[in-house]
Amino acid sequence: MSEIEEFYRLLDSLKWGETVLLEHDSLTSPAQGLYYIIKWAMGRNYPVVVDDFLDTLYLYATHMKLAGFNPSILNNVKIIKLGGKLKVGDIVTRLPVNEPEVYEKKYAEVTDSLFKQGKVINPVLGFERLLVLANSNQEILMELNGVLEYVGNEKRIAFYIINEEVIEKSNPYIEFLLREMATTVIKMSKKESGIVLSILKSVNNEVDGKEMTFL
Repeated sequence: MSEIEEFYRLLDSLKWGETVLLEHDSLTSPAQGLYYIIKWAMGRNYPVVVDDFLDTLYLYATHMKLAGFNPSILNNVKIIKLGGKLKVGDIVTRLPVNEPEVYEKKYAEVTDSLFKQGKVINPVLGFERLLVLANSNQEILMELNGVLEYVGNEKRIAFYIINEEVIEKSNPYIEFLLREMATTVIKMSKKESGIVLSILKSVNNEVDGKEMTFL
């Protein structure tokens, strides 16, 4: 079994309603991981909806292109754009992030409409950037509670792709709360020319604690 097939097998083991936390550091680009998540989803006819906070998807698309992956895979992916201005993918709505209560209400309206069309794969990019902008611990907890509200929603499988170093430097406890809420926690780290995926936590005992190399 190839590394990609093994990764797809891991994705196939996820259950609808899961919230997956995919952690990486600043020297490990997660763009390749996003590429294969989208490719896996499309191969199984799952619609993909990306939450793009503050132009993070543009960074991923650029890294994909420079690494030799075709970023056109993003062209037909629906994008909920939260802040930022750079266009990548099929943007279905743009929401401001400077008024959390307002954007959360509008976000719920948009996702409810999308979920009525069927189950979706939902990568969330740049969420840690939003948390850095929070003005208080209360605001951070409000944002995390917004994540909690969707845990167990069987209309989606969410992938929160998070730069753990940003979280550690801003508010270390945030990572612990995110890990607590997530049903699966995967850590990405560089090893020689590849990337190692370590499954730190999973509701599925068959994959919990496993490690795989991802080229």
